[in-house]
Amino acid sequence: MSGLSDVPFRTIAWSQGAGYVVSEMVSSKPELWHTEKSARRRESVPGVRPVAIQLAGSDPAQLADSAQKHVEEGAQVIDLNFGCPAKKVCNKAAGSALLSNEPLVYDIVSAVVRAVSVPVTVKTRTGLSMQHRNATRIAQLAEAAGARALFLHGRTRACRFTGEAEYATARSVKAVLGIPVFVNGDITSVHKAREVMRFTGADGLMVGRGALGAPWLLSMINGAAEPGLAEKWSIIRHHLKLMHAFYGDFKGVRIARKHVGAYLTRLGLAGHVKAFNQIDDAYAQLARLEVLEAGHADSDCTEVTTAA
Repeated sequence: MSGLSDVPFRTIAWSQGAGYVVSEMVSSKPELWHTEKSARRRESVPGVRPVAIQLAGSDPAQLADSAQKHVEEGAQVIDLNFGCPAKKVCNKAAGSALLSNEPLVYDIVSAVVRAVSVPVTVKTRTGLSMQHRNATRIAQLAEAAGARALFLHGRTRACRFTGEAEYATARSVKAVLGIPVFVNGDITSVHKAREVMRFTGADGLMVGRGALGAPWLLSMINGAAEPGLAEKWSIIRHHLKLMHAFYGDFKGVRIARKHVGAYLTRLGLAGHVKAFNQIDDAYAQLARLEVLEAGHADSDCTEVTTAA
């Protein structure tokens, strides 16, 4: 979710019923602390508590120092990323690449736990590959090192984002851990959320890509009715305005394309994505949404539901 779960998206997610949101992945490298990219990624959402910052890296001392800085800046939870499968992260022996070095996982969690007074959590995957699933061992090491919760994505590093998530590993992990376990991966409907909770016995769910273009899924999982079409368009317009305000008109226009594209696809309007992506003006983007909303309301276009 790096590059997606920014302040505007987390603001929308919180308003739609998320009980907990985490920052985009932030590098622990000290030389990147003052860059605009890092500053934006660690910026918190006004009114949202706790403030959770996700860190990536492979050096225990560096991660501990970075965690201290974030806590001094206001972080109330430090989340350690042992799950990102991106090549640029794994090539630096971080993210899910760390699953190949179990002792280092323990050392990292231990160092960060000792360095800060706030809870430390871990986000990870089921293992390096389908043939080498070691999530249970990783989870036990993290708990022994002082982690307060575990977030488990139902794919291996090798799977990246392809194929279907599996939840048997999460059920096995939950059975042996004393700390809360949250399950992630392919939570795309209310029915799927209920089935995964029932099957795994997890303490909760984390929704990522399933909420892109459909953040109202979060409130629906919590028991709310699916919002009507007019309300969905209101959420989309609000999200677009938040992106323009947060990034400025120029960058906001570019960032908005991937989110609005997801919204339009969910609403059965994928054919309009290309034209929207060619708009290079913030006001014109908003105007285009108004035109699409008016046309959508008057058409027989079938809306893509998330409740199935």
